[in-house]
Amino acid sequence: MTTYPSTTTFPVALAFKTPAKINLGLHILGKREDGFHELETLLQMVSWCDEIQIECIADGLELTCDHPDIPNDDGNLIIKAARLLQTHFPKRCKGARIHLKKNIPHGAGLGGGSGNAAGILLGLNVLWNLKLPREDLILVASELGSDVPFFLLSPCAIGKGRGEILEPINSPAKFYILMVYPGFPLSTTRVYGNLNLKLTKQKNNISILKNFLLRSEFAQLGAAWVNDLEPVVFREYPEIFAIKKRILASGAKGALLSGSGSTVFGLFDNLETAKTAYARLKDEKFSLFLAENIVNLSELYPEEMLAH
Repeated sequence: MTTYPSTTTFPVALAFKTPAKINLGLHILGKREDGFHELETLLQMVSWCDEIQIECIADGLELTCDHPDIPNDDGNLIIKAARLLQTHFPKRCKGARIHLKKNIPHGAGLGGGSGNAAGILLGLNVLWNLKLPREDLILVASELGSDVPFFLLSPCAIGKGRGEILEPINSPAKFYILMVYPGFPLSTTRVYGNLNLKLTKQKNNISILKNFLLRSEFAQLGAAWVNDLEPVVFREYPEIFAIKKRILASGAKGALLSGSGSTVFGLFDNLETAKTAYARLKDEKFSLFLAENIVNLSELYPEEMLAH
């Protein structure tokens, strides 16, 4: 695949990575009139990534994926994102041939599909020469789901509302995340449906978590973590709770369920300690990935994708 052809002034093909996200704390504040839940969370992109290749073609949308369980039609957010651009800008959009190498587990609370959609918006903005500013792409992204705008904005952000009201956080310090996927997905709808709002902790500590993060006080950050969905998940899946206890016993500064599950992650400020914990857990039945936080979108995307 040629990334920088000499015959045009802009690429006809791109290759890039799209990241997973974790929730460094999640508070559910109540049920909204639209059926969604009001929440506050601290979102962080991490270096567990899918890989995408896009080639510009005259018309049509084609999606292939190396994972047989991933849909390649309008059931995939990648196709939905591309079609949404075509709907908004019908005279300016062309076609695309897309290949997805799926590394992030589906239904794991990691936002892999939302990250894919955001990457496609950035990539097609270049390949179709739309030259849309990031603010316009974020408006389009908001039509695809509450997580998608985050992946266009900043590697770290506070999310409010349904998660779509975002406050970027500039967190330059590097840390390490041991992510443990138990081998099965969870249904977000089911997890939220079983939530007892009367039992959630009403105290908002997201701003406290932000300050711990900005000061690189990782022990305090991990100790203050709360995910209001953990009781729901741990009650039905005690094996996920057991994973959290294993991670904490391995020396993590904190451990938490990401979003609505099923992945549990541990925070480490020392790479060697994280590697030791990885080695202690890698013989288990579940999947492990040792990642680090992303501090700049340029770690993921070619320069031309971030130019507008």
